[in-house]
Amino acid sequence: MRTNFAFAAWPYISLSLLAVGIVVRYFQARKQMEAVSAEVTEAKSVFLGSRLWQTSLLFLLAGHVAGVVLPKAVLWWNGSVARLYILEGAAFAVGLAALGSWLVLMWRHLGESKRSAFIELADTVFLSLVFVGLVSGLLMAVFYRWASSWGAITLAPYIASLPGGRPATRFISDMPILVRIHVFSAFAAVAVLPLTRLAAVLVRGLHFCVLITSRPLTAVGQAIAGWVRRRNPAAWLWPEED
Repeated sequence: MRTNFAFAAWPYISLSLLAVGIVVRYFQARKQMEAVSAEVTEAKSVFLGSRLWQTSLLFLLAGHVAGVVLPKAVLWWNGSVARLYILEGAAFAVGLAALGSWLVLMWRHLGESKRSAFIELADTVFLSLVFVGLVSGLLMAVFYRWASSWGAITLAPYIASLPGGRPATRFISDMPILVRIHVFSAFAAVAVLPLTRLAAVLVRGLHFCVLITSRPLTAVGQAIAGWVRRRNPAAWLWPEED
């Protein structure tokens, strides 16, 4: 896995694919939002899963965000051995719960076929990438202990460097292969998302944002047009004859 592509270019490529893909799907479906709403319902049936799946995934995402946004707070928490054990044990238990829930979700998904083979394949690839992320994360916890601490020191600075356009790949290039797979698979899932049913949720969200922003712009345009009509000099320069 070449560092320059996997961790310097691939994050931006995947995010670009996400943005372009959602915009393209929006323009394709902007006049058929009823169909998009139906696809959102299908996406819920495919990806929503059980309450355990939702809760465990939410905790995992929240933990990853906290590690990136608040690395100093994580290190402070881990300053106590007891708190470190609690955090690592809870994270591992949540990861196991998410993996078990994923197995149930994937089994049900493979047993159903409601759309085209392409959509089914895209959903399966996305769920498979989620699986890679879950398994690699659990294996990291087994073989490289105290991931919350060294992740706050290495992975957090790398992720934080991405918005600035200068990815600090030195923080991740020498990390074990499991860590690199974990990060790469996360961005791969982002890149595949526009091809899945789950994209309908983002398309509908984009449509809502367009509606909200277009209303004040339309009102401003109408106000300007009215002002121009009232002050148009053509009305008194060339008055209409009775």
